[in-house]
Amino acid sequence: MPILLPQTTSSRPLGRWTASAAHVRAVILAAGAAVAAVVGSRPDLLVIAAPLVVAAIWGQLTRPRGAAVAEVTLSNGTLREGDIASLVVRVNGAPGADGVFTLASSRWVERKPRSGVAPIENGVGSLALRTTRWGRREVGTVSVSMSSDWGAYHVGPTDVPDLATATLPVPAAFDASAPTPHPRGLIGLNRSARPGSGSEFNTIRQFHPGDRLRRIHWPVSLRTGELHVTSTYADEDAHVLLLVDAFSDLGPREGIDGRPTSLDLTVRAAGAISEHFLSSGDRLTLRTVGAANVPRLGAGSGARHLRRVLETLASISPASERRDDGERAVRGVDANALCLVLTPLVDQTMVGLAHTLASRGMTTVVVDTFPEHLTDNPGNVYEALAWRIRLLSRQAQVHSLVTRGVPVVPWRGPGSLDHVLRDIARRASAPRMGRRR
Repeated sequence: MPILLPQTTSSRPLGRWTASAAHVRAVILAAGAAVAAVVGSRPDLLVIAAPLVVAAIWGQLTRPRGAAVAEVTLSNGTLREGDIASLVVRVNGAPGADGVFTLASSRWVERKPRSGVAPIENGVGSLALRTTRWGRREVGTVSVSMSSDWGAYHVGPTDVPDLATATLPVPAAFDASAPTPHPRGLIGLNRSARPGSGSEFNTIRQFHPGDRLRRIHWPVSLRTGELHVTSTYADEDAHVLLLVDAFSDLGPREGIDGRPTSLDLTVRAAGAISEHFLSSGDRLTLRTVGAANVPRLGAGSGARHLRRVLETLASISPASERRDDGERAVRGVDANALCLVLTPLVDQTMVGLAHTLASRGMTTVVVDTFPEHLTDNPGNVYEALAWRIRLLSRQAQVHSLVTRGVPVVPWRGPGSLDHVLRDIARRASAPRMGRRR
C-alpha cells in the first residue's frame, strides 16, 4: 500500500452548459402562446405569456459562454487530531452563476454543516471539516453543480478528484524528571560521568591555565593562598530508540473524542516521548514493526525531527506486514542507546525483540500500552473467558521480561518513566566487578 501524500488542491472542468427543463418549457410555452395569439387573434394570450417570454429571453441572454472549471482547495494538508480546516471551492468561467457543492462523508472527517452541502455564491463556496483520528486519508469526494440566472442553464454535478490530508497524532501529556542514561553525545542537558563544561557541581580543584575566571572559588583561594576553581560535570545528549508495535489495533476506534485503541495509545505515547526527549536536546531514532511502507527514521534532534517523527507515525497502517520479524528494525542500533519498546504486549514478536535487545546488552524498557477499558465490560461470558486466558498468557510474558532484567512500565502519562530511568541511572553508576589482570 503506497503512502498517501497530502494533496491540498484539485481541479476539474465541469463540462458543457445544457438547457434546463424549466428553460425549455418556458421557450415552448412562450412560442406556442405567440403562435396561438396571432392565429386566433387573441392578444390576451400575449399578455398571459409575457412572463414566460421575459424569462426565456433573459435566460438565453445570460447563458454562460465559457467553460466552467471548479478548483477545490484545502487550507492545510497537515493537521493535528481535532484540528479544523477550511475547504474552499472556486468556480472560474461562470460569471453570474450560482450553485452548490457537496462533500461526501468520510470516516474520521466531520463536516460542518453536517450535511456536507454548502452554497456557491459569486463563484466561491466553503465549509469546515474536522479530522478526529491520526493517519493519512482522503477527505471525501467533492461534487459541484452550477446554474445560470433563472435556472436556464446548468452544469454538473461533477466530481472533483479527492484531496488527501495527513493527520498527525496529538502527543499525550508526558514529562520526566529523571535523567536519560548513557549520555555520549556532544551537547545536551544530561549530566555526564566525566568532568567538563556543564551546570552540575563536581569538585573544587587548583586553577589550571585555560580555566574561566568566573569559576574561581574565592573562599578556598584566600584560605590556601592559591587559586582554586569549581569544576562541573559535562552536559551531553543521549540516544533514544523508539520501537513501535504496529501489529495490532485493539479496541473500538472512536477517534480523539472517544476511548483510545491500543495503537492510539502507542502512537500518542511515542509522540509524547519524542517531544520530551527532543526538547531536551537528545537524539532520537524511530523504528516500526508490523507496518508496511513506513520509512526508517534515523537519529536526529530538534523541532524539525519531531515533525518527521509525527509524520512517520501518521503513516502507520496497522498489521499491514504480519511477516515482519523485527530484525531489520533493530539492525545497526547504537549500543549506548536507551531502547524504549512501545507495545500492548499482545504479539509474541515484540516480546522476542525486547529479549533480543536485552541479550545484546542494551538498556531496554518496555512501555505497556494495553488499554485497560478493553477488559472492563466484556460483551458475554465467552469474551470474558477469552480475555482472561489471554491476560494470563500476557502476564507470563511480562514475568519473563522482568526476570531477564527488562522493566515493563504501564503507560500512565507524566512520570511514567521516572522511576525506571532513575533505577537505570543508579545501576549504571554503581561499582562493578572487574577481572584483575
